[in-house]
Amino acid sequence: MAGPVAAVTEAWDKLTVFLYSQLYDERNWAKNKKLAKALGVFAGSILFMRTCGDMVAI
Repeated sequence: MAGPVAAVTEAWDKLTVFLYSQLYDERNWAKNKKLAKALGVFAGSILFMRTCGDMVAI
């Protein structure tokens, strides 16, 4: 295979290797879990302040 199909296949293989290394490695999963939790709290606080911010304001 040569050309764009080979390039797409190679890129897809690299992406899947990266995702599997992030999901199934214990050390990487622990870091990613902390990061996802922090981003969730951040996004949740923004949504909370947008919906209930006028009631919280002093």
